[in-house]
Amino acid sequence: MNVYALLSLTAFMMCFFLGNFIYHKNPKSQLNRMIALLCILVGFLAFIEFGYRQAETIQTAFFWLKISSLWPLVPSFLLHISLIFTKSKFLKNKLTYILIYLPSTMIIIFSLTTNLIVYTVFKEYWGWYFATPPDATLYNIMALWTIFAVFLSGLIIFTYFLKSRDLKRKQAKYIFLGLYMPFFISLVSDLILPSISIRVPEMTMTMSTIGICLISYGIWKYRFPALTTAIAADEIVSTMSNFFILLDKRNNIISVNPATCDLLEYKRNELIGKSIEIIFPDNEISSLTDRLSNSLSNRAHITNINSTFKLKNGEYIPVFLSLSLIKSDSNDILGIVCVGSDITDIKKAEDKIKASLKEKELLLQEIHHRVKNNLQIISSLLNLQEVYIKDKKDLEIFKESQNRIKSMAFIHEQLYKSSDFEKINFANYIQDLLAYLSFSHNLNPQKIKIKVKVEDVYLDINTAIPCGLIINELVTNSMKYAFPDERSGIIKVHLYSYHEDEYILVISDDGIGLPEEIDFKTTATLGLQLVYNLSNQLEGSIELDRINGTKFKVVFSKLKYKKRI
Repeated sequence: MNVYALLSLTAFMMCFFLGNFIYHKNPKSQLNRMIALLCILVGFLAFIEFGYRQAETIQTAFFWLKISSLWPLVPSFLLHISLIFTKSKFLKNKLTYILIYLPSTMIIIFSLTTNLIVYTVFKEYWGWYFATPPDATLYNIMALWTIFAVFLSGLIIFTYFLKSRDLKRKQAKYIFLGLYMPFFISLVSDLILPSISIRVPEMTMTMSTIGICLISYGIWKYRFPALTTAIAADEIVSTMSNFFILLDKRNNIISVNPATCDLLEYKRNELIGKSIEIIFPDNEISSLTDRLSNSLSNRAHITNINSTFKLKNGEYIPVFLSLSLIKSDSNDILGIVCVGSDITDIKKAEDKIKASLKEKELLLQEIHHRVKNNLQIISSLLNLQEVYIKDKKDLEIFKESQNRIKSMAFIHEQLYKSSDFEKINFANYIQDLLAYLSFSHNLNPQKIKIKVKVEDVYLDINTAIPCGLIINELVTNSMKYAFPDERSGIIKVHLYSYHEDEYILVISDDGIGLPEEIDFKTTATLGLQLVYNLSNQLEGSIELDRINGTKFKVVFSKLKYKKRI
């Protein structure tokens, strides 16, 4: 076996290894799958090159060289990969796939069924090689297709490189080098030098393998080519300061993040597969398992509890837990997510709160900060699960629930920023909420305008949360239903006080109006039911005006704090 045949065999083995490596880095990514297929194709061509380089007879060499006619598929794959990597809109058009693969397919068919490319073979010091046929038309077409496809691929990647920043720019750099370095060297060895009667070993397969190595290095170092929900979820969970515990339906631990291991002083392999009894005190196991069972049976989305963790050294620490269910596409329960934080510091602060008003303020600020963070974490996890929901109606319900969580998080954010924890600047809150709803519903500000008129109204948390949820529901309804078919219009939000601790909230739009047959007090629609119930919770009244669109008027008073025993 000559050294050049050995080089081809090495390229073949490396390509198959790299293809397996890239595929298993992210098998759900279309780009990963395409690069893995490219590795298999280049590896197969490298094996063919090994075959004709060490062939003993001219017939065997001719057979192997004939099969190497599959080469034109490589430029097609490179062009396809560049379009996927840059998320080109052209891939939405089926004609693009025909333009990418039809030329190479036609060249391959003619090459396999005729002698218009592999005309005859002769032997060089590195092995067998084919002679260009007298009619070099098809050979020239193949060369031009290769140059065009690779050049266009590189141009697409380079343009993306110039527009990108930070990580994406580094990703594009490795793709660009992986495409162009093999191309230029192969161009010299396979086209330019033979055209001036200088014969050297063709280096296409070897250089293509080196190019794939560069792409693979980029995948290993920067975790590209595609950011997926699985990768994002791993990063969020592994870097979050709150502890994260994933349980199966039998209350066994199947995953924890580093913060959990640091808190409990266990190694990860000491927790995985164990029952939750390992981390909870014996006197709390029964109560906790009952809560988990109720969550599973009632299918409650979120349950918040205060509990205690048992550390490896036997010590106990108080914790705050948020429990939420994980469901499959068919709504089957897969497990439970436990997210929370160590509240030891809060508990210690509670012991001193009676003696120091400043400590009380710090404690309240920390509570609102942590509640806001917990709600945001839950909202982020719900957002990551959206891709698994296929039904549009279910996805809409899912997003509405997420918006309700966000509206409550904004309340705690305002309290966290406030110097007076009993009063929320509701004007600022409404502006934040409306900005989020506009972003969430992709509202076109040129079509639908939102006008806000809010006095300097300050509400406590007991009044602010139901009032905020009412605004969330009614504004969401206007955004979704009031302006169909790209209709323009205005949504108005007006809040003012007309007497001490008494307020009027008016939310209106000039859209198509609420159908006459719908009674918002008795409708089965969850959003309007919630608005009516929240109005009652505020001990207020609600009126509906259907003239010139839809206008809801809610009159309410600031709720009196009820002492909890």
